[in-house]
Amino acid sequence: MLSASADPALAYSRELLLRSQGCEVKTSLSQSEAKALLKSEHFDLLVLGNSLTPKTCRELAKDFRSHNPSGKIIEILSARWHDPMNDPDTTTVGPEELVAAVREWASGAN
Repeated sequence: MLSASADPALAYSRELLLRSQGCEVKTSLSQSEAKALLKSEHFDLLVLGNSLTPKTCRELAKDFRSHNPSGKIIEILSARWHDPMNDPDTTTVGPEELVAAVREWASGAN
């Protein structure tokens, strides 16, 4: 999976959390880095952090879908009442929900 974030501390914590669950994770800290990874590698899942701008979320989602139309996008919201910045397959708030969404995706339930 590709995990995109603009906040290094959150990105590092998220990567550690996902790796502790057995996930293979690549992390990007900029839009340009994420776009380069999307072009050079195949990802089945894109995790968009809440530190990204709405424009960045939309552009990365578009690029991701163009490379893998059947791939899934999880967007992390900073609060339940916030609207997603793009059109993700699912949204999460907090690490427990993120882990649950990744497990659901991995089990093929989506």
